[in-house]
Amino acid sequence: MKIRIKAKAIAQYLSHVVKSCYGVTSIPKSSLKDYASGLVGIYAYAEGVIVRIKDNTVFVTVHITVDPLSPVAAIVKNLKEALDYALRKLLIKNYVVEVKVHVPRRP
Repeated sequence: MKIRIKAKAIAQYLSHVVKSCYGVTSIPKSSLKDYASGLVGIYAYAEGVIVRIKDNTVFVTVHITVDPLSPVAAIVKNLKEALDYALRKLLIKNYVVEVKVHVPRRP
């Protein structure tokens, strides 16, 4: 028996996971138009998260904004661990996670 999860459901779930992670101050509003070039396969997006499914592999791109005074490496490590756990919890075996971090300038 196969379980099918829609890309939109994965994107919405991962968006909630990202929002609950340590150090994430905000999630930039993004639209699929920003990433339309090169997208092939089934894709969907939620706030800050783009999910693409191609050849039974889930590709996840996450956009976050962090505080410039916080430890960015620790935040990204925590976020990747949370996303790994969430994807395994959804029984997804083949996935690639890409995190794009925006650190605003200090005033």
